[in-house]
Amino acid sequence: MEGVTSFNKVISEMELNDLETSLKELSLNPLDSLFNSIDFEEFEQVLYRLAYNPENGDVNFFIYTYMLRLLGGKENDWRIHLSISRLMGGILNHIDGCELIGLYHAKEADKLKPMDADILEFILYYNHIPEKILSDEEALVYSQKLLVVKPDSDIVKRDI
Repeated sequence: MEGVTSFNKVISEMELNDLETSLKELSLNPLDSLFNSIDFEEFEQVLYRLAYNPENGDVNFFIYTYMLRLLGGKENDWRIHLSISRLMGGILNHIDGCELIGLYHAKEADKLKPMDADILEFILYYNHIPEKILSDEEALVYSQKLLVVKPDSDIVKRDI
């Protein structure tokens, strides 16, 4: 429950409910204001919770659309692509097609910030899921890149 503890420090349940209501009304200003007022990692946790409620299993796929809206040729777009990849590959992976969307965004993050260990490790995740949407050949290429930037990576040790 570590994520829940840190989440509650960022935003209250009432604020979360207000954001959910705003999203249903397609009013994005409250979420934009939050984006501009807190650290990206904290904002990312709020988005993940808005996208999926672990208490009742509710999914709000509109969060993906909101995250796409955040992209736009900015210097930190790689972070948003990686965040989308985590959302699709790890949180909404039970929805058909989300893992493929996640892999796409992980690769986009890699294009914008090549040789980043976190990005490379997450790309390799897609070779280890049951659907194995990242081929072994591609995984080898990404493993070799990861070996250069993070030789002690457990993922590299497992893949090579």
